Amino acid sequence: MAGAGRSVILVRTETTPDDVLGMQAAQGILTARGGLGSHAAIVARGWGKPAVVGAVDVHVVAGGIEINGISVSEGDRLTIDGSTGAVYIGELEVSSHEPPTELKQLLHWADQVAEAGRVEVRANADTQGDASMGRTLGAKGIGLCRTEHMFLSPDRLPMMRRFILSETAAEEQESLQQLEKAQVADFESVIEAMDGLPVTVRLLDPPLHEFLPDIIDLTAKKARGSLNSVESKELAAARRLHEANPMLGIRGVRLGMVRSGLYEMQVRALSIAAGNLIQRGKQPRIEIMIPLVVNERELSIARQWVTEALDQSGHPELTGEAISIGAMIETPRAALVAGSLTAHSDFFSFGTNDLTQMTFAFSRDDVEARMLPAYQERGVLEENPFAALDFDGVGALVEMGCKAARQAKPSIKLGVCGEHAGHPDSVGFFVRAGVDSVSCSPFRVPLSRLAVAQALLASGRVSAEDVTFTFNGYRTSSADADYRSSSSEPPGGQAVGEDELSVDEDLVLYVIRIRGFTPPEGIQESLGMFPTDIIANLVGQGWVDHMDMGDREMYTLTPEGQKEQRRRFDSAADPAIAQALSTTYQPFLKINTEFKELCNCWQLKDGAVNDHCDIAYDQQQLDALASLADRAQPVLVQLAEALPRLARYNSRLQEAAQRAVAGETKMFTGVMCGSFHDIWMELHEDLILLQGINRAEEGSF
Repeated sequence: MAGAGRSVILVRTETTPDDVLGMQAAQGILTARGGLGSHAAIVARGWGKPAVVGAVDVHVVAGGIEINGISVSEGDRLTIDGSTGAVYIGELEVSSHEPPTELKQLLHWADQVAEAGRVEVRANADTQGDASMGRTLGAKGIGLCRTEHMFLSPDRLPMMRRFILSETAAEEQESLQQLEKAQVADFESVIEAMDGLPVTVRLLDPPLHEFLPDIIDLTAKKARGSLNSVESKELAAARRLHEANPMLGIRGVRLGMVRSGLYEMQVRALSIAAGNLIQRGKQPRIEIMIPLVVNERELSIARQWVTEALDQSGHPELTGEAISIGAMIETPRAALVAGSLTAHSDFFSFGTNDLTQMTFAFSRDDVEARMLPAYQERGVLEENPFAALDFDGVGALVEMGCKAARQAKPSIKLGVCGEHAGHPDSVGFFVRAGVDSVSCSPFRVPLSRLAVAQALLASGRVSAEDVTFTFNGYRTSSADADYRSSSSEPPGGQAVGEDELSVDEDLVLYVIRIRGFTPPEGIQESLGMFPTDIIANLVGQGWVDHMDMGDREMYTLTPEGQKEQRRRFDSAADPAIAQALSTTYQPFLKINTEFKELCNCWQLKDGAVNDHCDIAYDQQQLDALASLADRAQPVLVQLAEALPRLARYNSRLQEAAQRAVAGETKMFTGVMCGSFHDIWMELHEDLILLQGINRAEEGSF
């Protein structure tokens, strides 16, 4: 029906991997069983399709369905509302809405916050189309590529079944060669869509029987006497592979242990795909993830499979950042022993769907439709734990795993790839736990981008002053951020036109706190010199994080450094200085309001991005900046009288204004280049901290 151009809703009692092609062809999905974490719900969200799952009043019968006793035949009209779970007999009129134009700007700001906090939002994607959609919606990579979905297309599934049914080593090897060739093409298309961004590829996870026809259907055909020879072999294999509880059975890394060849084939295919892309000038970044790990020795053996297969690939480029190997943390034991697992892992990704099932001892397909609503109604559970993370149980395991992993290997990357990564409150928890990335269905990426930014700001991992927000993300010749710009003078330890400050650890920690993330040039600008020895000691103490980003270096306080800085600052606070500053702070705020309006005038013109083609208009704003700098001088002098070290701001601001007026216009509102805006924001943050002011309550953003 879908092939004939009709809009089709797929109705099933429950979906399995066998239904993927039908789900792909359908406009909507309706199941009688399952819940928010079910196969149907996850796939539907990934493809942006409306779905109603766990509709207990729907019964699939021969030739159609029954809804509350009303028969609906195949071909009849239905309407489903994936937001409310309502199912309507008949065709309702629907409308679509485009997102407001302001959303793009808001998401751009959210990305700037996420970049400052070094947290990525990635997409779960198994196909080139999913990957492209994720990238379009702002994903910074793929956090979960489920390779099992690649085996379910009409041309791939027979290959997988031939492998399962292989009776000789030769047959098995031939099947693996066919699968490898197909996997190369699949991997190449997905990785190329994310060129330059990381792609986390989870090696085969489900048990093998999921790739065979349903054992009940095969048994029924046998009873009818209609089973052919191939189906007889499939029935025998299905019976042999049948497990009482397949979720806890031979799947994930366990499958690689008892059925050799599959994981090695997948890694070879990945290395070939990456090599092909490198030859075409692409930049593949692959993270190979081993699923269902529970034991250090188990992970060590699996990592050896991967590294040996990579060594055989003959691509010397597949080292370092191009390829990394990690583990999926989806069992309570893995979270509890995460510290020991770091010895064989470059990254961890918490699979919170299965971790929730195993922690609660809930089968999500069995409990979501009937039991969980009753539990919520009785107040046993406040929320569905498959929709919103259980902070006290599952969340505690995530926190324990993150803490143990960081202690054992500070450099390890931590991510989350369950559906909770698309739930705002859950994302907030993950950010507070210290993860580096969250990965959700492509269509939930924008929501997660906002949630990550909000969580970073709320948790204190990023201050609003750490980020200079630009408009629309466009860079013009002068108005917007030049993220790669730096001071014209390299850090060298010499004073810069001012009496030298008395620089000690306390002041250096304070300056880095104010600036949030700062290059060496920024520290020199603030202090008049670069205190090499002090910085080295602070890094050695674990209070300052030194990040070598290739074309530039950055410094920021670690969480322990933030605590140490606050302790020192609070113990040395002088109420007399705060009182002296308060008398000049109101005049400062008046100029601050004027300066923010002036920045808007520089970056915008007539409500649109200023393209800086109107020379007279731009000169008017530059003249206004020069006037503001002059009028600010008496206020700055009074601030320096209260605290002498503040005198450096006056000369720095005057120099930035002069350079902007002279034609170096990035010195107006440029970012991390010593612009007037950079320095003014630094001064404002300095004054707020010195006086103990709550910026949110003050409202002087």
